[in-house]
Amino acid sequence: MNLRFVLRGLLLALPLALLLLAAGVWLKTPWARVPDPTPPPPTILAPAGPLPSGPVGLREYARYRGEDYIPVGSGFFLLLDSGDVVGVTAAHTVTLDDPQHPLMSIALGVAGSDRFFGEFDTLRGAPGRLLTVSDMTVDYLLLAVDVPIELQMLLRPDARGGPQPGERVWLASGRDDRRLLEGTVQSATGTAVWVLMDEPFDPAQMSGSPLVSQHTGRAVGMALAASPRRGRLLIGAHPIGSLVHLAEAADDYLRLGR
Repeated sequence: MNLRFVLRGLLLALPLALLLLAAGVWLKTPWARVPDPTPPPPTILAPAGPLPSGPVGLREYARYRGEDYIPVGSGFFLLLDSGDVVGVTAAHTVTLDDPQHPLMSIALGVAGSDRFFGEFDTLRGAPGRLLTVSDMTVDYLLLAVDVPIELQMLLRPDARGGPQPGERVWLASGRDDRRLLEGTVQSATGTAVWVLMDEPFDPAQMSGSPLVSQHTGRAVGMALAASPRRGRLLIGAHPIGSLVHLAEAADDYLRLGR
């Protein structure tokens, strides 16, 4: 088995049975395992806020040298406290290390539309890599944004750095225009967030979609992995606090296609 191919497909186009590696479990009958108990609703001290009005979960497209754009995943725009806007997506949705097939640019747009909000050929900081079982903070791409982005398309990061166990969240799918999928946070640490979704769905090409708190209306993570649970689905995510830290600490800009 080509492990690199399997991992790159976590939410790209891979059958759900192969996604179990992300949860550290491998079952012959993946739908047989019952989900762990859902934590009770937490006390959230952060101020309540509205959901952003725009379709903040966006479709990600990649263009390799000599080729047209193709859909590869999802992404979103993050508004930092500094006022900088950063494009956010997952590293495993693209290939960065093939000199015979270099990635030239990444575009973000609303699913079902041929309009791009921007085409980006520069990374803000070094790229991440394929995620590991326990640490999802290694998987990310941060795009340097040099064009104006409409305010309604921007997500602000949750100041808590991530959600709380038992908190209700939305997965703002980048694959489907304005589709919000609901779930409850089962666990949350500084390196990984796991959310039990209310209903099963096909997670293909949803890597990079933002997780949004239903309480604060702010981004709490980025979807990266999925694992089935007897008619339900667990989504694994990169906590937003880590993404903010990576964006704020970035001190170099890397041009794609070189």
